[in-house]
Amino acid sequence: MKKILLLSLFICLTVCFVACTKRDKLTDNTMVLQIEQVDSQSGEMSVGNTYKFKAIIRNIKMEEIDEPVNWSVDPSDLGSFNSASSKETEFTAETTGSGTIKLSCQGVTVSVDVTVS
Repeated sequence: MKKILLLSLFICLTVCFVACTKRDKLTDNTMVLQIEQVDSQSGEMSVGNTYKFKAIIRNIKMEEIDEPVNWSVDPSDLGSFNSASSKETEFTAETTGSGTIKLSCQGVTVSVDVTVS
């Protein structure tokens, strides 16, 4: 009976220790998500040109962290990304119009308005 009790206590402490030490990198589930347009600040684009974007993700302590991201554009025919899931990506403008480039990370979304001519 003592062996079972000790084994149960050991398992309980081990699980508690692992759960307590595996903390989320995003303290209090708060983060700052930002889109940086590397080669232009205006949001003005030309059809056929490629523009670089970078995702900046910071925790509540304002430390830059590495988390999975997803890039999208609305309307979808405005252009395409060379990699919709990397922190640094290139967007190729494919048709004229106005739209929004969105960056999502862990349920948080930010966007930037763009105009393609």
